[in-house]
Amino acid sequence: MAAIIPLDDMAHDRLQAIERFIRSIHRQHLPDARLSKAHRRRLGLMLQCLDGREEEASHFDVATALFGRRLVSADNWHDSAFRYQTQRLVRDGVKMVERGYRQLLRARRRNS
Repeated sequence: MAAIIPLDDMAHDRLQAIERFIRSIHRQHLPDARLSKAHRRRLGLMLQCLDGREEEASHFDVATALFGRRLVSADNWHDSAFRYQTQRLVRDGVKMVERGYRQLLRARRRNS
């Protein structure tokens, strides 16, 4: 295997990605420092929402799968914070798929 890295303004990010790839081959997980743990979690929730949308699940069903039946109730669904959070996750997930996913590559790095 070989990697060719253009020496442009993204070279540093590409080198870090290659390092993470090599470490993953050797089972040495190195998280991407450009994304916080909370941001990675939110991206995961967005993907789950999009999977539900692809399967034509309702927002209620998606919220129940994400947050649990104990927290999401049909009785107060229309005024539920889980309803609004699910709607935002779906909306932001759709935006990410349509045009925003490349911004992940340009995310801010934490100061080290």
